[in-house]
Amino acid sequence: MSNKKSLIGLLIALLICAFSVLWYKFFLENKDEFLLDNPTSEKITVVLNGKNYILGSGQTLSVSIKKGKNTISSIAENGTILLQDTTINIQNFTRGLINPARANYYTFRRYYGHIKNLDSLYKAHKTYIGGKLYVGEIKKYNTVLIQDFYLNINQKYPKIINKTDSIGSRVKLFRENQFLDFYQKSFE
Repeated sequence: MSNKKSLIGLLIALLICAFSVLWYKFFLENKDEFLLDNPTSEKITVVLNGKNYILGSGQTLSVSIKKGKNTISSIAENGTILLQDTTINIQNFTRGLINPARANYYTFRRYYGHIKNLDSLYKAHKTYIGGKLYVGEIKKYNTVLIQDFYLNINQKYPKIINKTDSIGSRVKLFRENQFLDFYQKSFE
């Protein structure tokens, strides 16, 4: 009888562990991927490591990329060469965005946790975009490869945050228009 109770307890513990792993994989895990993005209003053709990609206006595509040197070229629908035989070097192989149009992207750091004077963390950093003042840790990028962030343009800030006594933060990458919309809804 005792062995049967032990076996039932073990099975319950294994089910809880399996459920926890599945919950993490489907809802909490931050997928590490490289995105090829076209934030422009026209179609562009991209050649990445010899493979052709056609990206429509506003389209984003997950791509396979290798660590180390990669080559990229891109041309707009109207024939304008955006990039020609450009080399990008992937050092940090976690996540990134490839910007074949060299458009403007912004990162924003959002803070979590029990923070006294949260406003002072945001007000310590000031940035002007289009002549308008924005507060918060904001960085502008228009390089071909962008990697200094935790959440990519296709991911949202988490709604559920574990309570912690320390200051935590997440840095998210935005297209320029996405960032301006996010900031207006969140801070104005």
